[in-house]
Amino acid sequence: MPAEIHHVKGSGVNSGRASSSQTSPTLLEKARQHEPAAWERLVALYSPLVYHWCRRDGLQQADAEEVGQEVFQAVFKGLANFDHARAGSTFRGWLRVITRREIIDYLAPPGAVGAGGSAAQRLLADLPALEAGEEDSVSGEIEKNILYHRAIKLIEVSFEPRTQKAFWLLVGGQRAKEVAAELEMSVGAVYTAKSKIIKRLNEEFSGLLEAGPSAGPSEEG
Repeated sequence: MPAEIHHVKGSGVNSGRASSSQTSPTLLEKARQHEPAAWERLVALYSPLVYHWCRRDGLQQADAEEVGQEVFQAVFKGLANFDHARAGSTFRGWLRVITRREIIDYLAPPGAVGAGGSAAQRLLADLPALEAGEEDSVSGEIEKNILYHRAIKLIEVSFEPRTQKAFWLLVGGQRAKEVAAELEMSVGAVYTAKSKIIKRLNEEFSGLLEAGPSAGPSEEG
């Protein structure tokens, strides 16, 4: 899997990588305003998920990367009107609809009319979220886990190696007591390591992460 889908034409962003020191509770709002660092961070966060959808639908790597460029081009132009407050609306669901339409258009025979109509119509912000029943619980959890693991990878460089390791050992299913013994930490310090990273996730990606990834660390001791 490529690290991320890098460039969005016309966005002024050259890479999917962003400064690891950036922390903002309004990343989504900043991305709406096309602030380069925030947009870059948004693309870095969601690129693996878009790539996952493309590969799951049968696209080869090069095709998946090309469709990904079109997806984020559409998001860049339509993000300002995305209504996160609408009941049942999530950014992941909105992005999945865009990705699905771009895949259909990409696979359409030459000269065929794309499923979403004209390019301008496809970029309208009132793209529907997934209808009830369109997403099964298994695929939803897989998608959330991809997203959470990517988010954690984007922020973990801000923490010392032992904090990172304690967190990932908990994510891997080890009990806090086992992690504490392995890393020569107190159980309290292990939970503190977890709390620091969870807090940073909430601060940095507010409004972009849904609750309840199954890969989250265990609370059991």
